[in-house]
Amino acid sequence: MKSILKILLALTPILFFSCEDNEGNPSAPDDNMEVMGEIEVIKAGTLTAQSSTNTMGIVSIVKDKDGKYFVQLSDTFTTKFSTGTVTVYLATSQTLALSNSASFQLVSIVGKPGEQFFSLPGLPDSKFTHAIIWCGAAAIPFGFAPLN
Repeated sequence: MKSILKILLALTPILFFSCEDNEGNPSAPDDNMEVMGEIEVIKAGTLTAQSSTNTMGIVSIVKDKDGKYFVQLSDTFTTKFSTGTVTVYLATSQTLALSNSASFQLVSIVGKPGEQFFSLPGLPDSKFTHAIIWCGAAAIPFGFAPLN
């Protein structure tokens, strides 16, 4: 019984800080995508904060002059925990249903606040009406944006 208690106590900091800032995180995304020329905004929405975070900014689906598609986070993008396992999803509603793989598309891990672009394989399916900022380790939403 004491061994189990020691293990649980040792894991407590991991649970509480799993979406905290991880400077130098080797799994941080490559958000230095080369966006060519002018971008065309296909859909965009303003983030609404959830789970007592300060998540804010604009999420857009954009196309560059070469016809490549990206998810763009605006220069005003921020969240309480902007690195670690914070991820961006496209989804069919403002609630992420991880048990239904047809209802979401994983975009990328978010590694920092501010403007960044994440490459998409093509124009996302029109069923994806929302962007969601999600902390995977804690399994809680940090924010959502309806895409119009």
